[in-house]
Amino acid sequence: MSVRAALHRVSIPRGAEIRVRIGSDVGPDDLLAVHRRPGTPVRVPLAPTLRRTPAEVTGCLLVRPGARLALGDAIARTPDGREARTPLAGLLLGIAASDGSAFVAPLGPEEPILGHVRGQVRSIEAGAIVLESPGAMLRGVGGTGAAVHGELVVAVRDATEELRAGAIDVGATGKILVGGSRASAETLTRARAMGVAGIVLGGVLDKELRDFEAIQRRRREVGGQTDRFGVLLLEGFGKVGIDSQLFAWFRAHAGRMASLFGGEGLIHVYDAVPPPVRHALPRVGERVVAHRRPFQGRAGVLVAELPELHATASGIPTRMALVRFEDGRLAPVPLANLEATEPRDDDGER
Repeated sequence: MSVRAALHRVSIPRGAEIRVRIGSDVGPDDLLAVHRRPGTPVRVPLAPTLRRTPAEVTGCLLVRPGARLALGDAIARTPDGREARTPLAGLLLGIAASDGSAFVAPLGPEEPILGHVRGQVRSIEAGAIVLESPGAMLRGVGGTGAAVHGELVVAVRDATEELRAGAIDVGATGKILVGGSRASAETLTRARAMGVAGIVLGGVLDKELRDFEAIQRRRREVGGQTDRFGVLLLEGFGKVGIDSQLFAWFRAHAGRMASLFGGEGLIHVYDAVPPPVRHALPRVGERVVAHRRPFQGRAGVLVAELPELHATASGIPTRMALVRFEDGRLAPVPLANLEATEPRDDDGER
């Protein structure tokens, strides 16, 4: 299979200063732009200083809303030379039509904007910088935490195994670990304490994820850990194994660098071939993955479609299919709960 490039879009807030150019090579920690957040705006009277009515102030403006102002910059000037200057540095937010006052917001300290991926700047657009990076992007069903990067390490023996706290030691520091069917709140807490960059899982129990986030929130409130950490869920919530084909893809790329975006629910693996693809409405004979309980995350082969509508556990009649799962079990599954999955061919296509 051939390695392709993936596009990653980095949002840039209005007023940010761009620090890169199209064609620039960047790394995960390189600065793309800086932004200063506006604070509480200050009202600056213009009409009295200019000796004009509020309606006439607009015609005297030298700058427009959105402009950056240095201390003492002129905001407006009359034809006879009268000027109204800003008493503070900041961002001009607007002009009040009622009394002709300007609203200037002081700007906070510079905040860095990073892309968190290795690649090249492909374009700079209004509100975004687009990076092109060699490798593959995989989107999960959700996640939590910050954008992180590190070496990809498979930390379990198979796709259904639970990632346990005892499997995490100092050797995992700075790594992105691929777990299996779940990880407890204890495991997630230990991983962050050991300096693990991120964890990829098939699923996680809702309560354990909430418990982990509550622990991190309390630590931040008392000035505790401030390092970055992300969690990506690939299949769903609950104890859900990773599809065996997808797990094999991760195993084949162990040792590669990756960038994980927990809050966005995706991971980019550098210099990787495309992962297995999925599509809805599978056909008889195709390999499928179930994405709803009780078979969530389990793979098998669709052997038949049942001819009539059948009631589900919720009582809603729907089309059903018979699936022979990889453990040999034959079970009926709603067709809407199945996705066909298959590896890419050598050209990266299905």
